[in-house]
Amino acid sequence: MLIQRTFILYYISYQNKSFDDEESVDGNRPSSAASAFKVPAPKTSGNPVNSARKPGSAGGPKVGGASKEGGAGAVDEDDFIKAFTDVPSIQIYSSRELEETLNKIREILSDDKHDWDQRANALKKIRSLLVAGAAQYDCFFQHLRLLDGALKLSAKDLRSQVVREACITVAHLSTVLGNKFDHGAEAIVPTLFNLVPNSAKVMATSGCAAIRFIIRHTHVPRLIPLITSNCTSKSVPVRRRSFEFLDLLLQEWQTHSLERHAAVLVETIKKGIHDADAEARVEARKTYMGLRNHFPGEAETLYNSLEPSYQKSLQTYLKSSGSVASLPQSDRSSSSSQESLNRPFSSKWSTANPSTVAGRVSAGSSKASSLPGSLQRSRSDIDVNAAAGAKAHHAAGQSVRSGRLGAGALNPGSYASLGKRTDYGKLYHVLSLISVKTSSYTLIISIHSCYLRIVHMF
Repeated sequence: MLIQRTFILYYISYQNKSFDDEESVDGNRPSSAASAFKVPAPKTSGNPVNSARKPGSAGGPKVGGASKEGGAGAVDEDDFIKAFTDVPSIQIYSSRELEETLNKIREILSDDKHDWDQRANALKKIRSLLVAGAAQYDCFFQHLRLLDGALKLSAKDLRSQVVREACITVAHLSTVLGNKFDHGAEAIVPTLFNLVPNSAKVMATSGCAAIRFIIRHTHVPRLIPLITSNCTSKSVPVRRRSFEFLDLLLQEWQTHSLERHAAVLVETIKKGIHDADAEARVEARKTYMGLRNHFPGEAETLYNSLEPSYQKSLQTYLKSSGSVASLPQSDRSSSSSQESLNRPFSSKWSTANPSTVAGRVSAGSSKASSLPGSLQRSRSDIDVNAAAGAKAHHAAGQSVRSGRLGAGALNPGSYASLGKRTDYGKLYHVLSLISVKTSSYTLIISIHSCYLRIVHMF
């Protein structure tokens, strides 16, 4: 019996202990079992910099560099200028050594099976040679022509780093060599235009930056058709950039380099003004200003060939940019006359004697015609019927004042114009004498109209 009671008490105490352990686990308190198997927490260093961070976290370095105007990964001309000299330094001891180095570079760049890192270093080595003075050796230009195909292949590479180094190298060659890089620029520009619509920002912006460097430093007329042909591309980004490059070309180049392709430039700008894309039209309007600086006559012919709506858009852009002087002379005179027509007449002119007003107008017109180069109102702004009616009324008034009102000044069908001294004619003669005594032009017209009404009544 005692043993049975002891067993029951032990069983009850065991159940209570198990229940307490479950509550401690649910309440996040360490249970007896958990306290027996504690796992020590990993020690963290006090320096937060050494702690691991995820890429793109708030405190860690940003992948792809700082964001620019073109978006993440985009490069600009400042990045190119920094990369020109950010290359390993080498020394050239002889022309033979230079030839051997260029042959090795061409061998690596011509074979896309080489590791991309080797191809990128080979492109940097070309810039190292330029910094070391390779352009002073005659053999450099001979080997440079042999590198045209290798540079094109590098610009078409699938690795963005290789494409970026190729564009930087081409831009450096154009900057250092100038017009001596004409053959290489002509060969590489079509490949650079293919990079413009690329979805990878680093490739697209690298191609655009390289084209800008070539336009600034290599003034070769053979590049003009390569740019104008892309102004009619099916790709909208290519057309936008092409007109931007054309505007830069018209700003940087001399007129003698453009004369051979003046007709092509005019036709390209005209198509750009009619482009379906709004941004492309804006860029094309910018090129009109550069065209007028080089070829004023062709620019005015282009303006006159546009429809009125496109002329108005071009006027609005030029006025907003402060280039009203770029408008043709005829358009400026018409706009000035339109502004003068919109001005309200002064009260002094509106209340004066009509004959005095007519005298002032005739005197002013004679003075304006005597001045050379003065702006005159267009004939289309004057109502011809109103002018003829005013002239007839004025002639009638003058003849009445002088007392020589003849049959020619009267309306046809009136009795006085028949020359018969009827009662009506005597009445009209009396009214005419009364009107001569007065100086009011309005009274003369009123008397004449009253007489006609009396005649028609009888």
